[in-house]
Amino acid sequence: MNSEFHRHAALAARANMEAHTVRVTRRSLRTLSSLLFGVLLLSVVMVLVIAHRQNIDAIQQDANLLRQAWQQQQQEMIVDARDYANWGEGWKNLHLTVNKVWAWDEENFGPGLYKEYHYDGVFVVDGKGKTRYAVIRGKLSDVTLESWLGAQSDLLVSTARTLHDAVARNAKVENHPAILVAAPITPGKVPDLPTIPGPASVMVFVNIFSPDKLQALGKSLNVIEPRIASGLNDSLFEPRLVEPVLQGEPLVLRWQPKNPGFGVIWLMMPLLLFTALAVALVTRRVLRHALHNAVISDRRFEMLAISQRELANSEERFRDLAEAASDWIWEIDDQGRLCYLSSRFAAVTGHEVKSWMGRPLDQLLSHPSHSLVSWLMRQGEEVQHVPLRCQFMSANGERRIGQLMAKAIRRNGLRSGFRGTVSDITHEVDAEARIQFLSRHDMLTGLANRMQLQEYLTAYLESVSEDDPLFVISFDLDQFKPINDTWGHAVGDEVLNEISKRLKSLLAPNELAARLGGDAFILLLRESTRAGVEYRCRALQRMVHQPIISGSHQISLTASMGIVSAPQDAAHPEALLRLADIALAQARSAGRDQWVWYSSDMANHLQSKRDMVQAIEAALHNHAFTLHYQPRYQLQSGQLAGAEALIRWQIADDQWITPDRFIPLAEENGLIAAISDWVLMRACVDARDWGEQRYVSVNISPVEFRNNDLVQRVAHALEVSGLPATRLELEITENVTFENPDRALEIMQGLRALGVRLTVDDFGTGYAALGYLKTFPFNGLKIDRSWMKEFPESQQAQSVVAGIVGLARAFALTITAEGIETEAQLKELKALSCEEGQGYFLGRPMPLAAFNARLHEEDRAFKLISATNLL
Repeated sequence: MNSEFHRHAALAARANMEAHTVRVTRRSLRTLSSLLFGVLLLSVVMVLVIAHRQNIDAIQQDANLLRQAWQQQQQEMIVDARDYANWGEGWKNLHLTVNKVWAWDEENFGPGLYKEYHYDGVFVVDGKGKTRYAVIRGKLSDVTLESWLGAQSDLLVSTARTLHDAVARNAKVENHPAILVAAPITPGKVPDLPTIPGPASVMVFVNIFSPDKLQALGKSLNVIEPRIASGLNDSLFEPRLVEPVLQGEPLVLRWQPKNPGFGVIWLMMPLLLFTALAVALVTRRVLRHALHNAVISDRRFEMLAISQRELANSEERFRDLAEAASDWIWEIDDQGRLCYLSSRFAAVTGHEVKSWMGRPLDQLLSHPSHSLVSWLMRQGEEVQHVPLRCQFMSANGERRIGQLMAKAIRRNGLRSGFRGTVSDITHEVDAEARIQFLSRHDMLTGLANRMQLQEYLTAYLESVSEDDPLFVISFDLDQFKPINDTWGHAVGDEVLNEISKRLKSLLAPNELAARLGGDAFILLLRESTRAGVEYRCRALQRMVHQPIISGSHQISLTASMGIVSAPQDAAHPEALLRLADIALAQARSAGRDQWVWYSSDMANHLQSKRDMVQAIEAALHNHAFTLHYQPRYQLQSGQLAGAEALIRWQIADDQWITPDRFIPLAEENGLIAAISDWVLMRACVDARDWGEQRYVSVNISPVEFRNNDLVQRVAHALEVSGLPATRLELEITENVTFENPDRALEIMQGLRALGVRLTVDDFGTGYAALGYLKTFPFNGLKIDRSWMKEFPESQQAQSVVAGIVGLARAFALTITAEGIETEAQLKELKALSCEEGQGYFLGRPMPLAAFNARLHEEDRAFKLISATNLL
């Protein structure tokens, strides 16, 4: 009985214990399951939050990319506008006047802005708000800026003028988003350019973002289908980018969101649901079958598999990194023999990896001063982390430069070898050498540049003496600019390279040739005598005179040289170069193709010219010039036909500076246009009240035909003064056609289109008289005063004058004789039927008041004669 009782008691205790265990297990499993399901639910929520956050971040990233791209486009347009607006040529051809030949035909401001920069609209608005020039989608157009932009065009132009800089604004043009950039046109860095009254002209660039452009922008930024908002409701939805516009509602760009979070959801949700189902099944399995230990074993096995996969992935990552890196990895044993080379080694060097296994590292890499293996072995506990430059040979025999990094390998606390990387830095070293070379040499010709010239002069001038002088030659090519203008800069560069080669071939080892830019060269010669230098100069001349063949062109050149010696003339680099330039200028003034030695009076003469130029500028500023008028008569009727305007400059009561002294300097220093504008304006204003038939004659310098604004300047003087164009005569010498006859013809035709009279001045002294009269649209010609000195006493002079009169009559030109000083000359000219004349016999040049008095006398005499005839 007792044994049965104890057995039942034991069974009951075991059952209770098992029940307790089951309860504890179930409670624990329920708790664990609740925790697991809570974690799963939290994971789901986190995945949703992360997905939502990724969607928001993607939208924000797209908005930032679009905003940055938009702003970058604005900055690029501002840079383009500044480049064109701050350009001296743009000032002359787009502000002072709108030269469509320069802008459109020569493509300086034409279709290239649409083809290359994709600007849909390009406008030039003058100071009165009028659109003077427009290019719409690469085509010349009469469309105005206001018709494109409406009222916002005035706000854009006034903002650019107020800020004196380029401004960028957004707008809607043709219901598309657009960027507008406006910049006031300035002379840039070009000094002494003419100006016109009133506000600056403004250059406007318009870039319209059509749907195609927006799609292209979206593809470049990985933004899906960007577009402009279709309406107010559409503009309120995200994603969107809001940009302010010049006037009106802001600009709203919309696009299709990427929603990368949805991908996370589609990726993670099935996995989370599967995990929840697995946990449920495992829990149910454990509860029903008590396989908790088996489940734990399965999980441990899975963790072991995961660890093995992680280890394999780590090894694969290292292998990929070693193969993808630009450096190649090496490893040597404690004897310095190679035991590992990454596959990148073969790609860099061209050698096979297996052919180098077991070979010493020194056979692969070398150093100029020591063995690399010995250097590594001498290191202490740690190898220096400073890169070591070494060399190696590629498989094709090319010597390469590498940069070696090394680290000791330790096993069980003992050093067993080294491993590291080698970077191929050959290109970097070559680039450094190239930069070093270019810093001291001219990029085009390879000659020394200004820096090397300065170093050379500084070094040699420290030891130069009168027994061992240094000669500096400033050397440039005569008429080099027409080569670039006629055949292009490529031919010009070829000429400079050929000249540079010839210069180098004539120099001794201790001498130097340098190019300072353009066709300007400096030669440093070590000769003992002036005769030796002149011998070298003759050799230089012969060298330059040798023709240069460029394609089908044979180019012949001459050169001018200015010579200065150290220490006799100067002993400082800047002083020597300045004096050599003075001597060079003297050589050019003396007729070119020669050399000139510097002398002290050259500097004084140059200073005198500079003082005269400054005096001319001051005279223009202070209105010190005056005009005198020399009467011109109709010889057959004796009536006063008009007068020639002659400029005068009085600097004291009895001291005058004649035009032949200051006009050439004004032409040389770019002041002739300002003087000519003053003369034109003053003469036109003075001649308004002379009578309906009388004209004023103004001389035009040939230099003014080098620019294309002469027609506009004459038209401006006529418009402001109110003088009819038919009462203005321009006297032009025939040598204006020598430099560029096509341009001269175009300008003359423009002047004739205004109604201005054109007269050949100083006829009979040129070289192409007949062709000149036949080709160019002249109204008359003036017989040069040199033929009147011996007329009519000299039979030769009489024949020449008669021939010129007949020639003018054959070409239907008005003939004028100047320099009439005797009654005999006047009678003979009348007999030859010469139409007009002027000279001291008829009237000297006189101030305006005296000329007006003569006009009144002539008018009274004419009225008296008319009244007598009526009686």
